[in-house]
Amino acid sequence: MIRYLLLLSVFLSPWVTPSQTPDCGCEEKPRINVLAVVNGIKITKEDLSIDTRTQVSLAQEAVILARSQALGRQINKTLLEAEAKRRGLNTSKLFELEVAAKISQPTEEEARALYKQNRDRIARDFKSVKNDVIAELRNQRETVRASQFADALRAGAQVTVSEQQVTPPTTEADLSRVFATVNGVNITSRDIEEGLLSLIFRVQQQVYALRKQDLDLKINDLLLEQEAKRQAMSPKALIDQNVRTKMPIITEAQARAFHNENKTRLQGDFSDLKFRIMQYLLEQEERKLFLAYAEQLRKGAAVQMYLTEPESPNLRQFCCNPVD
Repeated sequence: MIRYLLLLSVFLSPWVTPSQTPDCGCEEKPRINVLAVVNGIKITKEDLSIDTRTQVSLAQEAVILARSQALGRQINKTLLEAEAKRRGLNTSKLFELEVAAKISQPTEEEARALYKQNRDRIARDFKSVKNDVIAELRNQRETVRASQFADALRAGAQVTVSEQQVTPPTTEADLSRVFATVNGVNITSRDIEEGLLSLIFRVQQQVYALRKQDLDLKINDLLLEQEAKRQAMSPKALIDQNVRTKMPIITEAQARAFHNENKTRLQGDFSDLKFRIMQYLLEQEERKLFLAYAEQLRKGAAVQMYLTEPESPNLRQFCCNPVD
């Protein structure tokens, strides 16, 4: 990993006010509210569970936070690139010279002291985490030094920052908004949004997975209720008939095989874990049978899916409505 990227992300510009907008600018336009239609019944985003909607909001807040910090990072990036060019270096080499080479390397004694301070949160012994602790100490020191170096670069630069907040673009023209000028170089909304695309894609993938999991449950529940009504029986009776009566018997040999395959992450002897493992395996079999039955119900139903897996994004997906 290119460690000099730390310089671009460890601090905010002192001139930048974080955006207060609740819009992450990471939902494609036009926004689709209906996620699926099952036998004529719509399932919308509002029909998803509160837990799912909360997790989606938390994931999207990562983009909101990143956008509020992005102008500071772009200013630092511009200053770093200009300084590297002035010295005839690449930015990675400049980072090595001005940050990595100017910190004291953590000692084992310092690492052990940090380990002891956090012992209640670390499940492993010092020997197994020593290198990680030393790396954490090094990162902390590089963060402080990177901030000092960026402050020095800013002190010798001409930086002008707009008073307007950094908000998601809503039109293509918005991408040309100038939020700052660094030694005559403009930093625009396009610069900021292009820098956020990889994060936006990761958040979109996370949001899709959250919604897809909940949507599948909603569809299965709806189909189960409809089938139970058609057969004039309760959903529980339907599950008993098509799932629980087909449950296999989990043997001790199967449980032991599972224990042997997962010894590295299971804590305890087989005798202590046997019944818990057997219960776990039974639950897995029940889940397989239920999903198979749910798939059977889907084949006989009219299910239209509008929730689609995200593709690598571009700016027009978020700022610009398609032309009619």
